[in-house]
Amino acid sequence: MKSGARVLIAAGGSGGHIFPAIALANALKSGKAGEVRFVGSNKALDRRIFDKESFRYYLLSANKLPYKASSGLIIFFAKLLLDIVKAFFIIVSYRPGAVVGFGGYVSFPVVFVSHIFRIPCVVHEQNVVPGRANKFLFKYAKRIAITFEETRKFLAPADISKAVLTGNPIRREMFKDDRSSGITRFGLDKNKFTVLVIGGSQGAHFLNKTFVQAVSLLDEKLRSTMQVIHLTGVKDYESMMRSYQRLGPFEHRVHSFVDRMEEAYSASDLIVTRSGASALFEIAFFGRPMILVPYPFAASHQTENARVFSRKGAAIEIDEGSLTPGLFKETLTGLLNNSSRLKKLSEEVRLFSAPEASEKLAREVLDLEEI
Repeated sequence: MKSGARVLIAAGGSGGHIFPAIALANALKSGKAGEVRFVGSNKALDRRIFDKESFRYYLLSANKLPYKASSGLIIFFAKLLLDIVKAFFIIVSYRPGAVVGFGGYVSFPVVFVSHIFRIPCVVHEQNVVPGRANKFLFKYAKRIAITFEETRKFLAPADISKAVLTGNPIRREMFKDDRSSGITRFGLDKNKFTVLVIGGSQGAHFLNKTFVQAVSLLDEKLRSTMQVIHLTGVKDYESMMRSYQRLGPFEHRVHSFVDRMEEAYSASDLIVTRSGASALFEIAFFGRPMILVPYPFAASHQTENARVFSRKGAAIEIDEGSLTPGLFKETLTGLLNNSSRLKKLSEEVRLFSAPEASEKLAREVLDLEEI
């Protein structure tokens, strides 16, 4: 790519797609790239993040391909056609020298149109198992950046030679692990064991509810040694507040979300979470033991992500179908009473840390040659 050329990044629909893209954009700005702009979805989350990060951006629809044949397919393809037209005008007006797609719906129109204009593209795959959009777009990419080495076995033979292992970019502000300041930020006791529960993503109501039920079953003596930071998501915030209040005296902090996740990670000694790639690699950098409960309705993406970590002893995986308050309670009890197991989990998860992923991916973009 020519020095000073513009870059267009397609990433939207969830923080899991957008935050790694922001990390890449900042790395590109430190390199020889010129202006960097984004294409996101018209969700409020996308606009809030891009505005906060001061990046110029374009918006497409928040369209989702139905998994089964239905009348929804007609609406989907009508919106897709309109978004392809919008992407056409974005490409013509902005004239990028390179395009990066981070998966999800918004990547499809942008990478597809860029290919028509013969603009070199990099497609980044966060998960072990590629998503539907990326599977289609791989053939248009000059480079396929993968987060997991295990992804290679899911690539078509023609795509394997284009694959490069970069890891999943994490934001620079995440590079701050200070437990003392994290504990102070949440007003917690530095001498207590802190569990961070990240239940704010889609489909986390069951995880939120079951965790609080598990805490209620814990031995009183053990419960007195721990405290919780629980990120519930907006929908569950009020109900989870009431659930914790019913526990009686117990140190907890309930938030619908927090803007500075590095403070929550820093304060924690154990993290309970889904297994989206962005969260996994952020937590790996902090080296915190994890209990993973994969979201069961994401085409197995989260399940496969969790399986890679658990097979290598870097996390404890619990299938949601098997999760009960009793099992959750036994798992928590076993960890809180076993410091050597916690230490081993911490050591193994750190091996997944990829703090240079942003720079690696930026180099792949900057090294693209014009077709």
